[in-house]
Amino acid sequence: MASITRTHGTAHPQGSSGAISADAKLVFNGVEMDFFKIIIKDVSGNVEDLRGELDANEGVVTIMQEIGKKANVEMYQVEGDTTGVISVALYPTGAFTATTLQTAIRTLTAAGTNSLDCTSSEVTNPGFELV
Repeated sequence: MASITRTHGTAHPQGSSGAISADAKLVFNGVEMDFFKIIIKDVSGNVEDLRGELDANEGVVTIMQEIGKKANVEMYQVEGDTTGVISVALYPTGAFTATTLQTAIRTLTAAGTNSLDCTSSEVTNPGFELV
């Protein structure tokens, strides 16, 4: 069987080479994005159950609208359990930091028709992870 010896192109993120010292992300198609993990918590620090907050005008939609004031939500995932976790991919990069996104979400004290309280929510920037 014929084969071609590769002399160009690597599996490295653009502009890097050699062994990696941190997680490596390579975008093959589309735009560079920032990835955040959001845990929705009420004023007392209790995790909010988001499983019933996905319909029109409910909590998750209101959270996405708040984020959409500054960035495009390219994709998101709501955990199908009681952890209150939403993972989001946002464009453009740098529109939010974990701190500024957390501040924006915490302004939602009665989000949506069910008055979802996001007052003590937490945001981290773990990067892109599939689990």
